[in-house]
Amino acid sequence: MGFRTNSYATVWSVEPVKDTITKCRISINRKDRNTGEYVQDFGGFVSFVGTATAKKASLLKERDKIRLKEVDVTNHYDKERNTTYTNFSCFAFETESEFNNGENGTQQAAPTNRPDFDVNYGVDSGEPDEELPY
Repeated sequence: MGFRTNSYATVWSVEPVKDTITKCRISINRKDRNTGEYVQDFGGFVSFVGTATAKKASLLKERDKIRLKEVDVTNHYDKERNTTYTNFSCFAFETESEFNNGENGTQQAAPTNRPDFDVNYGVDSGEPDEELPY
C-alpha cells in the first residue's frame, strides 16, 4: 500500500521535536498473496505536523496502529552536498480506537454514482470530459 492516505501503519518510535512537530518512525506492510507473508512497503521517519496532530502523535506508543489521513511527500536537493532529501509529513491521522469505533469526527462524503478517478493536472487523456457544461 505504501505511504499514502488511508494506509495503516505501525508506530515504532516517537520523538517530540517541538509544539508543532512530532517525529515518528513508522512502517507500512502489505500481505504477499503468493507467500502469505507480510512485506514492508514503507519504513521511515514521518513528521506529524500541526499543533493538534503533533500533540496527538506525542501520545503514541511503540506498536500502536494508526491510519494516515492527510499526508504529503516533498524533496529538496542540496547542491553543495549533491544530495536529495525526501521529507514525509502527516497532517492528520486516526488511532486504532478511532478507526475501529468510527470516532473520526468527520462526516463521510455521500456516495456518488460516478466511479473513482484519478485527477492528473496538466495531463490530457485525449478524451472529452462529458461532465463539462460547454
